[in-house]
Order: sequence, then C-alpha cells, then structure tokens
Amino acid sequence: MPRLAINILEEELDEAAAFCERSGVGAEVTAFAWPSGLEDGFMTRVRRHTVALAEVPVASCHGPFLDLYPASRDPLIVDVCRQRHRRALLAARELSATCYVAHVNSIPLIRSKAYVDDFVGRTVDFWLPLAEEWGCHDITIVLENLWERGPDVQRAIVEAADHPRLKASFDNGHALIHSSTPSNEWVEALGDDLTHCHLHDNDGSYDSHRPVGEGIESWEPLLAALASHAPNAHLVLESDRLAENRTALSALRAWLEDV
Repeated sequence: MPRLAINILEEELDEAAAFCERSGVGAEVTAFAWPSGLEDGFMTRVRRHTVALAEVPVASCHGPFLDLYPASRDPLIVDVCRQRHRRALLAARELSATCYVAHVNSIPLIRSKAYVDDFVGRTVDFWLPLAEEWGCHDITIVLENLWERGPDVQRAIVEAADHPRLKASFDNGHALIHSSTPSNEWVEALGDDLTHCHLHDNDGSYDSHRPVGEGIESWEPLLAALASHAPNAHLVLESDRLAENRTALSALRAWLEDV
C-alpha cells in the first residue's frame, strides 16, 4: 500500500483511477460519505468502484458525516448513525480499504469537562464494537477532527478505547480554521496513533480544500512532524477535483524531498 493517496470523487472515478495507477498512489473513496451514495443503487455503485479501482490500492473510504452524532443520548439517533456507518463500512470492506474515516463531531462551543468526559465515553461505546467487528476485515476506523480546537478529544478517545483498530485521523485544513494549535503540534500529540491524514490548504477563513502550498499551512514543520511521529500514516490529498490533486501531489512530493 503506497503511503500517498488522493481522494476520488465519483464523477471523476475512471479518470482518477487511471491517474492513481500511473502515479503510483492510492485512493480514498468519497462516494459513500454522502446520503445519496448510501441509497438506491448502493451495490451498483460499490461494484463500479471495485471494477474501476481493481489495480489501485484503496487507502481509505470516507464514511458519512452529515447530521450524524454517534455520541447522542437519544438511542434512536445512535441507531440511525450505526445503520449509516454499517452500510458505508460494507462498501469499505468490498473495496479492501485499509482505513475507514469518520468525523469526531464533538461540539467545542460546550465548554464543560462533564460534556467532554461524557462525549468521549459515548463515542468509545459507539465505535469500539464496530472496530472489533470490522477489524476482522483488516479495516481500521480512524476518527478525524472537524470542529475540535485541539487534539485532546481525539487523544482521549483513542486512549480510552485502547484498540488497535480504532485510531486517529488528522485533517490539517480543519485545524487551520477551527484551532490555534499548529498542525505539527497536533501530529506530535497524536503520535503513532495517527494512522491517516488529510492534507490540503486554505486561508484560515473557510474549508476551501486548496492544493498543498496554496494557503497558510506551514508545510515544512507539519511534514517533519509526520516523518518523526507518524511515519506510517496514510497521507491523503483532499482537494476537491482531480486537477487540483494533481497539483497538490507535485507540490507534496517536492516538499517531502526536503524533509
């Protein structure tokens, strides 16, 4: 499995798959992150991806995230979250994905230790059985920061779970917007529990998914931290189009040569 990968949109599947094969990089499948991807035609969509990516290693499959809150106190909401993730995990299994990406989705506006402790406990209760079940298919569930102000919540979840198939994902673009903690410090804090990383850039105002080097990210310290603290993490370029991921891949490879 190559360490570098790009995210692939369904509408660019065939072209992106060919690019990955030529470039020697893996793929992250995003079709099942959206509600429409989990509805009518689900298995047809899975088969189409399986055929298109037959010669491309699938580093990760992004799970659904819109309106999902697995740490809810309402058991019906939790059940809906479980149904949606189970369906997307089925796609990940069929694609032989190494990682399954899900958002942490804590609410940092609630500044209460009691909330954080409860959130961590409920999150572990939700994901541990899935990590145990789908880990048998060589899938590691990685929890990605979204609104979090720092790595503490992810660190607490991973430590409380203490499971080889429940780890962390770091999205540097989200951190640029929602956190004052430099990306290299996130990486250092998560250490070898960091299994997957989304890399893109922005100007700090909104999540524009610009290519590497076209925003305010400090790439040298971030990549140095990844090399030192998470050398085996999958590095997934997450710009919104294949053309932008081509640009990002060239830039990232140039940065990596200097690290």
